[in-house]
Amino acid sequence: MATNKRRDLRSLLSVPHLDLQLQVSSRLTRRGFPQLRPAQSQLLTLIEPGGVRLADLVATSGLAKQTVGDVIDDLEALKMVERYADPEHGVIKRVRLGAKGKVWAAEVRKVAEAAEAQLEATLGRSKMKMLRSLLEEVSDAIAERGSNAAASQKK
Repeated sequence: MATNKRRDLRSLLSVPHLDLQLQVSSRLTRRGFPQLRPAQSQLLTLIEPGGVRLADLVATSGLAKQTVGDVIDDLEALKMVERYADPEHGVIKRVRLGAKGKVWAAEVRKVAEAAEAQLEATLGRSKMKMLRSLLEEVSDAIAERGSNAAASQKK
């Protein structure tokens, strides 16, 4: 008889994460999109419809400034994003999704929504709502902890 070992949180979170990544990758491959590295996908998901400042991408992604710049260069070459001057500050650059990036983002949203619907069918509406609420709370707490750590380092 197998023993019932308690899995750590990392393991529990990685299973649905990897499943969603596989679903997204499969759909994008079928649609003819290039295979993107995780950092490329991560940055694309952080680009808001109205665009985002490069400095804000650095802050929200947790990636080094040089890495963000290199990844944006790669995504720009793939026509997934485009840089433009910030209308409020001419020197600062912003990034927005290019035509291919908009289609990519729409496909990712469709896969994520379908995966969430499958999970809701398994768990039920009430548990899914609770899961989403708890994950948002955890994400917000982690982001706040990171903001506080960054602020204390600048002092």
